Amino acid sequence: MRGAWWLVVALAACGREVRKPVPTATPIAPATPTPTSTPTSTPTSTPTSTPTSTPTSTTTATPTTTATATPTATPKVACKNDGSFPSPWNVPEASGAAEVELRRGTKEILVISDSGRHGAAMAWSASSGTRALTLAVDDAASDDFEGMAWLAPGRLYTLTSSGAVRTYVPDGSGGLRAEGPAYAVGAPPLSCSDLHGINCGKNYEGLCLRRAGAAGKCAGYAASKQETALYCVNRDASGRLSIDAATPPMHLDLARLTTHEGVLSDCAFGAEGGPAQDVLLVTTNVFGGSATYIVDEATGRVTSLDLVTTPTNEAIAVDHEGAFYAFMDDNGDKSLALRFTCSGW
Repeated sequence: MRGAWWLVVALAACGREVRKPVPTATPIAPATPTPTSTPTSTPTSTPTSTPTSTPTSTTTATPTTTATATPTATPKVACKNDGSFPSPWNVPEASGAAEVELRRGTKEILVISDSGRHGAAMAWSASSGTRALTLAVDDAASDDFEGMAWLAPGRLYTLTSSGAVRTYVPDGSGGLRAEGPAYAVGAPPLSCSDLHGINCGKNYEGLCLRRAGAAGKCAGYAASKQETALYCVNRDASGRLSIDAATPPMHLDLARLTTHEGVLSDCAFGAEGGPAQDVLLVTTNVFGGSATYIVDEATGRVTSLDLVTTPTNEAIAVDHEGAFYAFMDDNGDKSLALRFTCSGW
């Protein structure tokens, strides 16, 4: 366990609500998907998962068995801290992260801010450093951005804690433009009845989408802090996301320092074309020891990465070279940022 000095510093920054632990449950079983098309320009590979419309049911299936997901050290992936990476970033309350390509041929790590920051974001590339940009926020839902995922060749998805999805595409000038207003990822209780709510309902903290064409029952997952669970997300032919209400969520057995707070703070697949492109990761906040795990989708088991990251992880990403990024939200105007070069994915 890391030194306790950061626990005292970060407790107030992270815990906005008291949560009760929940039992683990049957993981989502893999299945061969039916390919779908994506709505933007033709991608380099065939999309994944069988499309479904936005679910209308108000309950999810109840798992019947308990998964044993005991975290263990993984000797395969080795990571080294990149001391040249700029930190802190001049972006408030980093909350979601992903590798994007907003300018042709330039891959950047994009980070978006938490609620009350009106879509403030920042992008970084090794060639040009950091630059500020803003994501448009319509009035259909709050600006409590918690999850973010990019699908090549050019669509960004975001998710609020209340379950509101927004989509963006490159605007041709290095920024992003919105594709329509926010919409619910599922009918209540899969989203909050009021999408302007914050930290309500499932209290989503992350969104992770697998690359187009990759095998898997789900197109990705929405990470629930309330339940320490990954909810199966489908993507239809128009690109619209929805929770698969018929598929039980995958509850994760994650280490925790207390039993009174939610610990799951983000999820991510590695960037398309990179060595971790089919690797599913989750991370925890200070109450879960600020640890990162690889998730076996077939069994629900997690294995820990040997990384000392931020005092309380809020957003993670893995780029096309396999480098791992971790960002911290301490409610301040700047965000601690770390980059690790990794091998063995």
